[in-house]
Amino acid sequence: MPHRLRGDLLLVIVTLIAAAGWLFSKNALAVVPPFLFIAVRFLLAGCLLMLFSRRRLAQLSGLQWWSAIKTGLLFAVALLLWILGLFHSTHLGEAAFIASLAVIAIPVMGRVVYGHSISKTLLLPLLLAVLGLAALTLEGKVSFERSQLYLLLAAVFFALQFVVTASHAAKMPPLTLAAVQMMTVGIVAFIVALLTEPVAFNWSADIWGWVLASGLIASLLRFSLQTYALSLSTATHAGMLMVLEPVWVTIIGAYYLSETLALNQWLGCGLIFLAIIIYQLSQIKAWRYRGS
Repeated sequence: MPHRLRGDLLLVIVTLIAAAGWLFSKNALAVVPPFLFIAVRFLLAGCLLMLFSRRRLAQLSGLQWWSAIKTGLLFAVALLLWILGLFHSTHLGEAAFIASLAVIAIPVMGRVVYGHSISKTLLLPLLLAVLGLAALTLEGKVSFERSQLYLLLAAVFFALQFVVTASHAAKMPPLTLAAVQMMTVGIVAFIVALLTEPVAFNWSADIWGWVLASGLIASLLRFSLQTYALSLSTATHAGMLMVLEPVWVTIIGAYYLSETLALNQWLGCGLIFLAIIIYQLSQIKAWRYRGS
């Protein structure tokens, strides 16, 4: 099987695992406080990945450690905002589409942080994204629900974390970087949980199952497969496949949680999805033009 095709198939599997992770998380949050859930999930995944990467971790310089921790702190902020949004959300699909706006926010963050130029082709996707968010908030008046605001802020921080990580990723092995980032997230989340939530682990076997599935499958397996798949493909090409995630989440929410979306919510999700598709297509066109 050609490398590109293998990478594409793995990325489709990654989107399915990521979508399942939303279901795992939502079920765990029925009992587990949100910050404690993130702490346990990422400490588990981080410990296992650090054990696997222990030799390369020992070879990192002090500057590399700081770079990895710095991006891990941004990742922690994004995930804590995301889990609050999911905790308060009543629709998995809507939540996933709002979080997916990180894809469009990446070039904006690149401009803010590093002064990267923004292509005019981003203007239409941005407009569609804004209209999509407006449609999601239309219930007689325009007002953001708490969950929507958390998820929108999470998308901004995910984009910021992506931009900063991209500038450091070439300086160290990707799985080693991911290991430090996950441990940083776990430690930060645990400190926040200790300060704000009741910390107890007397959960039922079912809840432990959802937590372990989140840590081992939705975190460790997902990011390991994603890193390998990206090595077989290009970031631009992979981005087109990754937009499948909110679609799978919507299907999972409808099937397993019997969720239904109002017309304005369908419209909002559709506009956001269209915005991401148009943006990704423009990226592919630009990539092919540079390669010609």
